[in-house]
Amino acid sequence: MRGAWVRCAVVAFAALLAGCVATSRVGDDLSVSALSQSKKAVALIKLGAADPLCGTLVAGIGVREGNNFRHVQAARIVRKAGEAAVAELELGAGEYHVVSYSCARRGATVVLAEPAGVGLYAKSYASFNIAPGEVLNVGYLQLLPMASAQVSYNTRIMQVRIAVTDWPLAELDRFKQQRPHLYAQMKTRLMTVHRVEPPSYQQVQAACAEMRRLQAEGKIQDLPLSCTPATRAPPQRPQGPAKKSMGI
Repeated sequence: MRGAWVRCAVVAFAALLAGCVATSRVGDDLSVSALSQSKKAVALIKLGAADPLCGTLVAGIGVREGNNFRHVQAARIVRKAGEAAVAELELGAGEYHVVSYSCARRGATVVLAEPAGVGLYAKSYASFNIAPGEVLNVGYLQLLPMASAQVSYNTRIMQVRIAVTDWPLAELDRFKQQRPHLYAQMKTRLMTVHRVEPPSYQQVQAACAEMRRLQAEGKIQDLPLSCTPATRAPPQRPQGPAKKSMGI
């Protein structure tokens, strides 16, 4: 199966999972002619789980804004047995970027992102172009864990590979059966995966050192969880929620 691979890093945090929202869907009455008239299009995205127990998968979709990327929509998949795990997004024509990825289950969240301010992100992990009237399958975005290193009691950095491939044949058939009006109009053009350099352990530690300096000077108040010393482990409890994982 054709695919493009790139190595990145994610960070795992302990956190609580918020309530789930349904899988992203478009209306059943959308057609190529109606989309063309409104200068809109539909992007179809399948997401793979970095953690096989994840039930909610979300890809942040953004557009270029200067040297960064602004988040504009979320491609969300809430996995259910027998249901096509494909997010459907109605978009204007143009160039779009995957600027973040999250994979959540009870007690754990994995997130891949590099925020650059409110609604802005510094990196694009994959991109696609879409034209008016298209119903476009942009592929199967996957994150495959390769290695990990603990940096604090509730945070670890994980190295992953990113790939974009065609959907599995079983998913194609499931989508054909469940979303026949979209399948009939669908064509496939896979996203382009961008090569990015993941932050190293040393880079994370250097960033934390700078944030601690700024905190000591009173310039910032709170440190991110990834900068919490490993010695500050919470008291042990007989029972409690499992740790969550987040990626950056």
